[in-house]
Parts: sequence; structure tokens; C-alpha cells
Amino acid sequence: MFKLLSERSFAHLRLLTRFSHNESTLAALKTATNSAALRTYPYFINRTRFQSLPVYVDVKNGRTRKLTIVRRIEGDINAFHREITNALDLETLAIKNASSQLVFKGDCAEEIRRWLTEKGF
Repeated sequence: MFKLLSERSFAHLRLLTRFSHNESTLAALKTATNSAALRTYPYFINRTRFQSLPVYVDVKNGRTRKLTIVRRIEGDINAFHREITNALDLETLAIKNASSQLVFKGDCAEEIRRWLTEKGF
């Protein structure tokens, strides 16, 4: 079962199983791990220490300008940018390679979280 997983995915699964004490939850995790939906991407989005997705809304200019920031992007940030802009039709303001962040115009945090969850992150 674990041979298909990368090192990061295995660590993430280990964290999830550590906090789930329910047998049905463990069975669901094993089924999800064995499914064909598990795919490797050229990028990886690390979750925070509380297991939430690192997607944030920043409000600027006296609450008139909203920016959505995706943090903790590992790997090919340009491939992630291409996929997310094609899938969600978002306007990108900045690609910050040094800090591994993408900045989008507007409040689109819920859309991005939903898309990342569908992708398995």
C-alpha cells in the first residue's frame, strides 16, 4: 500500500492516522490511498501544522483591495501556476519564487481550497 506513496505523502498519511482513532476513518484513508486518484504532481502544497491549506486573504488599502495568497509551494511553482490559472481562470499579480508564494487578485480563497482538496492536497 505504501509503495505508491512519495515520502511527503507517507508523512502526511502518518500524521492523519495519528490523529484519527476511529477504525472507519483509517479504512477510508487506506481506500483513498489505494485508489487511482492518487497522482504525483511536479509541485506539492504543504499543509500547516494544524492540517489546513495555506491559502490566505490579505486586505489592503483600507479594505478596498483583496489579495489571495497561496503559500508553502514546493517543486515547480510555474507548473502549479499554469494549472490553477487554467482551471479557475484567476488573475495573477505575482509569482514569488524566493518565498514560494503565488498572489492572486481578489478573494478567491474558497475556490482555491476546493480545487486543492479535489486534487488531493
